[in-house]
Amino acid sequence: MQTYPGAHSRRVTRLAALLAALMLASCGSTPPPPSGGVSAAPTSTSTGAANASPSTSGGAGASPSAAPNATPGPTPTPAPLPTGSFPLAVVVHNTDLRAATTSAAMRAAVANGSLILPCGIADLKIGKSAAKLSGSCTTATDIPAKLAKSPKSMALLPAGLVDPRVKVLVVDGSDLFGDTVIRKNAYPITATVAADPAGLTGDAVAYDVNDIRTIVSTGDTCPDRSVSLWANVKGKGWDWTLQGGYARYTGSYMSSFGWKSMNAVRTGQGIGVIWDMIKNADIAVNDFECPMVSWFKQHAHGTYFTIDPKVAGLFGRVGMDFASLGSNHGTDLGADGIKQTLALLDQNNVKYSGMAMNLADAMKPAVFDVRGLKFAFISWDATGTSRAATATGWGEVHPDGSIVKKTVALAKAAGDLVILMPQWNWPEYSAPMSKTALRQRDAWFKAGVDQILGSGTHWASGMSITKPDPSKGYQLAVTSHGNFLFGQMWSRQTQEGLIYDVTFRGRTLVQVRVHPYTVVEGGQPNLIDPTTDGAFVQHLAFDASYLP
Repeated sequence: MQTYPGAHSRRVTRLAALLAALMLASCGSTPPPPSGGVSAAPTSTSTGAANASPSTSGGAGASPSAAPNATPGPTPTPAPLPTGSFPLAVVVHNTDLRAATTSAAMRAAVANGSLILPCGIADLKIGKSAAKLSGSCTTATDIPAKLAKSPKSMALLPAGLVDPRVKVLVVDGSDLFGDTVIRKNAYPITATVAADPAGLTGDAVAYDVNDIRTIVSTGDTCPDRSVSLWANVKGKGWDWTLQGGYARYTGSYMSSFGWKSMNAVRTGQGIGVIWDMIKNADIAVNDFECPMVSWFKQHAHGTYFTIDPKVAGLFGRVGMDFASLGSNHGTDLGADGIKQTLALLDQNNVKYSGMAMNLADAMKPAVFDVRGLKFAFISWDATGTSRAATATGWGEVHPDGSIVKKTVALAKAAGDLVILMPQWNWPEYSAPMSKTALRQRDAWFKAGVDQILGSGTHWASGMSITKPDPSKGYQLAVTSHGNFLFGQMWSRQTQEGLIYDVTFRGRTLVQVRVHPYTVVEGGQPNLIDPTTDGAFVQHLAFDASYLP
């Protein structure tokens, strides 16, 4: 610990407001027997790099010794001190369940000394008031490691130092790393650099809102059975399925399959928050598992699925940008199912990858240009249970042999970042990352994939955030988000899921945040309080994860 040098010195989105208020106040196969419970998960393992400060030249390691008799170079000119104020993110450990806080709570934490503060700051301002700096501070680059050792603590961290080892909290409905709406709100916590900056120069205090881009990713989607029941038969309409707000649990019951399931009721708060999360993302993506056909029929049960073509219109209206079509059910209805599904998505300006009338088309990436940075999305079925596309035959991409390299190469040629959305990590209804999935993850990263947003187990399952290639920074691999619009109400694990909120600063992954939800009435996802009802599903995933 060090003492402070220089210590003298449009709208809030419904999601943000409700999170702050809360902080204050199969794929259709036969369900597994419940006797085994939740599968055992590997212990979370730290794989992050050491917290050493980078060299001034930007290299990863120590500078080589000078050659004998070499002429000394000029003395480096110290980097100039930043002028003006810069934002300080409120951060917690990346497994902390809290999502939001307030300026008032931060002022109190500074006053009572419970907030970890970075050295080198002066003129700290929280809201409209100056906060008096006193007591101790921590070297800013050491704060993520300190939070790992004290996971219930909270800190202020210069925005330029935020990375996936920490989780950024929403403050008064403002979020430096949030969606296209919330990150435009005036941010309430700023500071200036002290006369002795303690390392707070250059990138450490840099923040440009135009350099932030978010991906919102939703889970397993095959809206037949109970989803179609409420949308079509009971007349709610398809927009209703994505107009959920907040829900809470009132109790539990044992399903007919012998699994504990939850009774959920809507709170009446935040109606439409799910819609807004999708609409306001820079890019919104979905794992779309089943084909849409004009001759669809709503099924009460079973594993044969046909999807109402109106779902494509729903995706268009809500702003779902990409549908990942590599799945075990995509080819169930043959060539006609594929033709109709692709045509409907095209008509509604939803891009896709992973399935087509031939292999070359199925391998093509979907590319999104977000303020000059191109994201290339690809998809494939790693379960091997769908029909594989060929040079002249319909089907899906299977990651076999040279196909991985060819598919990734196409994406790298088209985009700056390659995002893979596979269906993988079987068996279904499990949380841990299988040994096969871990081997596939490593091979796919080596082939050039930058990030993995996977699905397929119908549970919110493990993830990894690692640095296999330090030059790329942290790389995320999600095994499964859980069910989103699927209609499996026979267990808590299949009722609940996680919406992933993944944020980049330029090409660099800086935040991985999850939003827990439960499906109400078998067809409408609603957010649940992350610190109470939403704790179960988060721990289900975190306990099976490899995190820095």
